[in-house]
Amino acid sequence: MARQHRLLIGGLFLIVILASIWLSLSRDEFVPALTETLPYPVVVQSVAPELVSSRQLPPGPGFQSPKPVIAADRSGGVVVLSYGLVNDPLASDILAWRSIDRGETWGLPENLTARSTAGELRFDPWVETDRRGHYYAVYALRSAGQTLFRRSDNGGASWSHEMPIRWRHGDRPVLAVSPNGRRIVIAASMSEPVPGAATTPLDGNAPNVHELLRARIRHYSGVFLSNNFGKSWHRLPPPFGESTQAIPFSVVIDDDRQIAASWIVDGDGSTSQLSVTDDDGETWRNTVLVESLQPDRPHPFNGERFPVVARDGSGRFHTAFITARAEKLLTRSSSDGREWGDATQHSHRSAEEVRLAAIDAIGPMVHVAWIERQGETWQAYYRGSSDQGKTWIDSICLSNSIQLKNGTIVDGFQIYGDDDQSSLRDDGQGRVHAVWSVQGGIVIHSVIDWQTESPIGKSLTN
Repeated sequence: MARQHRLLIGGLFLIVILASIWLSLSRDEFVPALTETLPYPVVVQSVAPELVSSRQLPPGPGFQSPKPVIAADRSGGVVVLSYGLVNDPLASDILAWRSIDRGETWGLPENLTARSTAGELRFDPWVETDRRGHYYAVYALRSAGQTLFRRSDNGGASWSHEMPIRWRHGDRPVLAVSPNGRRIVIAASMSEPVPGAATTPLDGNAPNVHELLRARIRHYSGVFLSNNFGKSWHRLPPPFGESTQAIPFSVVIDDDRQIAASWIVDGDGSTSQLSVTDDDGETWRNTVLVESLQPDRPHPFNGERFPVVARDGSGRFHTAFITARAEKLLTRSSSDGREWGDATQHSHRSAEEVRLAAIDAIGPMVHVAWIERQGETWQAYYRGSSDQGKTWIDSICLSNSIQLKNGTIVDGFQIYGDDDQSSLRDDGQGRVHAVWSVQGGIVIHSVIDWQTESPIGKSLTN
């Protein structure tokens, strides 16, 4: 009898445990399996990387597609997000391209939002992956002033519904995923009306229009953290206080409590800065890269001179940034985000203007891309390092033989405008993907291959 009683109690206990697990999963089905930190292929040191192709992505019918961003995983998946912009009436959706063969082939983009006919603006997309087939996206919604978050557990084949980050008003969001895939961080530029400020329309041509805007709208930076795959979020203390306008252009995060972000910050023609925290925002240390970034431009935040930051497999930070007056592209690195090494110039000394820095790092690999102008023509370039930025290969021009969808091969390009971005990602198996847009809102995708000492897909330790 006692034995039956114990069995009954044990059975009831097991039912309670199983019910608890079922309820937990039913509340959120998106719980990716975590694995150890992923290993990386060993790069053949004696062989230079090769430019495989530079081609136009299939255009979305009727859309222009500036501000592309790319993510890639170890199994061959590649996802690109960009604007899907129409001008009459002005509206923007978010377009998503997907490749399952390492960027060799692409279909037409999927319209993730399909609301452009209503005149709505969804803008400033960003995409990242944990490199295990799970993708995360963020973008902003003009009408609600919110940052919207989405995720995919099948390599970008389908996406969740839009999940608002509840703080308003968000602009220019960027996103990062920790190496183990659990922690996600979003940085954004935030704003809200000043209580009691005037609401009459402003003259956009007024010489003091920026001062008038500051009197009406409070700007500050926002950093938002999720420790559970994006199920819930909390806002961290901002690196520049609650009254300084700062626009982010990249963010990285580790598995513990370290976060780093790059910003353009208001003041003296804007400054280019990096922020690093080791305690999830309780304290920040800020490093100024360029003190007066745009003394030659009336607008302190456009002009595509922003800094970007990446974190390699050893935890070392790498930043790429444009100098004042868009003269050079430089990189610097740091083991702790406190002391930064000497700068290395990557742009050509003959360049008349430099823009659109992009950076990525994984394992010992560091990659940087940018565009520069000589005369009237722009070209895109890439450099890479297989030893954490100690030495770099010679630059590779990505744009002297661009293949367009109509079969035309072009040498160089014209830029889309003064508010664009480029993006660069290593798939963790020896292939680097770069994207940028050209005049007309056309997205160009380049593939650079590094020869590795193992077949693609085989796991190796460093």
